[in-house]
Amino acid sequence: MKSALYTGTVMHARRSPHDNVFSYPVYMALLDLDELPTLDGRLRLFGWNRRAVTSFYDADHIDIRGLLAESGVDLGADGSIQVLTNLRVLGYVFNPVSFWWCRRGDGSVACIVAEVNNTFGERHAYVLHPSEGSKAGGRAVFETDKLLHVSPFMPMDQAYTWWLSEPEQHLSVRMDVREAGSLDFHATLTARRVPLTSASLRFALCRYPLMPARVLALIHWQAVRLWLKRTPFYRKPPHVPGQGSVRG
Repeated sequence: MKSALYTGTVMHARRSPHDNVFSYPVYMALLDLDELPTLDGRLRLFGWNRRAVTSFYDADHIDIRGLLAESGVDLGADGSIQVLTNLRVLGYVFNPVSFWWCRRGDGSVACIVAEVNNTFGERHAYVLHPSEGSKAGGRAVFETDKLLHVSPFMPMDQAYTWWLSEPEQHLSVRMDVREAGSLDFHATLTARRVPLTSASLRFALCRYPLMPARVLALIHWQAVRLWLKRTPFYRKPPHVPGQGSVRG
């Protein structure tokens, strides 16, 4: 089975204008879309597009196949798609970022999609093409402009560098945020793979209870800390679906 769980640690480090570093333990699910019907029937605590203790709803995410068609990405008849994401827990989910690995039939990566959500209910998908990236330390590296307002304590005039390993036994993801060439912020995810079973899912739920709600609570708590440090505040610009936040 290609689907799995990943358990590990997320770390955020802000360097400007005030230092602010924190980390927290996480688990995320790597779901192969072709395996969703099987997982729905096999895992007692999991549901696909239905209520369950944990669930994956198509409506919580971008229309990945539609996005690939719009972007001119053809996986062929034997292609596959895997998504690394937070599951709904007791009906609630918040995903700061989900990653989609889109592969051709021979297993090669046609593209990776970083689906970013903010706390205002807006999202933007960054389509990362291997031909436009590079390799460093066994990870694929991509550079993009920032196209979605995420934090009121960060301006829009920033750029991202994404570092992504293959979702194998160990997973390493890093995102650097730069302004005028200077590193202002970076976030990392380091995790190890475990089989996705009813037992491993039960263990994750007990060890990391109410994960999506905890993620959102941590985001708001860190926002309070930044506000108390008098970090500059940036108003949210208008959002255009499919284009991102409109810069002023």
